[in-house]
Amino acid sequence: MKKLFVILMVMMGMAVQAQIIVPKRDKASIQTPQPEYSFCISLLPTANGGTVSYGIHMLTVDKKVKVTFLTFDTFIRQFSGSEPSRANPDRINNLKNNEINLQTIKDLWKLRYATYPFGKSPEKGWGGQTGMPSEAQMQILAKYGVERIGDVIYGENLMNLLIDMENPTWVQIYKNAQKQ
Repeated sequence: MKKLFVILMVMMGMAVQAQIIVPKRDKASIQTPQPEYSFCISLLPTANGGTVSYGIHMLTVDKKVKVTFLTFDTFIRQFSGSEPSRANPDRINNLKNNEINLQTIKDLWKLRYATYPFGKSPEKGWGGQTGMPSEAQMQILAKYGVERIGDVIYGENLMNLLIDMENPTWVQIYKNAQKQ
C-alpha cells in the first residue's frame, strides 16, 4: 500500500509540474476581416449610353458599400470566369453553372422599359410605365432587393433574378404585372 501511495504522489507531483504546450499561430493563419465582393447591376442607364449599369459590389469590413462600374464586356468576362475578378476569385463560369444565357443579361433593360430607350429597336420591353416598372413590377423586383429604381441588385439576388428571367412563366408574370 505504501508503494502505491508513493507512486500516486509521484504522479501527482509530475502532473502539477506538467506544462500545457500551446502551438504558436503563424501570422498567415490569423484571419483578418476582408471586404465581400459580388457582381451587381443597376437598372439605371450608364453615362456612355448603356441601358443597364454593370459592376462589382463591395461590402467593406465596416459595412459600407462601394460599387465599381464595369463595361458590359468586362462584366461578362469576369462573370463567366474568363477574366480575374474579386467577385469571382475562383473564376467560375456563372453563365454555364447557373444555366444563364448571355441574352438574358442583355435583356435586363426590359425590366424597366416598355420600348428600347436609346435608338430604334423592334424589341419590346416589359416595363409598365414610361421608363419605369409598374407598381406591381416593383413589388416583384423587391424580392431581389429593389426598393427604388436606382437600387443595386447584387450577389445572390442578382443570380436569382437572372435564373428567374430564364423561366418563361416568371417572364409572363412580370409582363402581366405591367398593367397593374
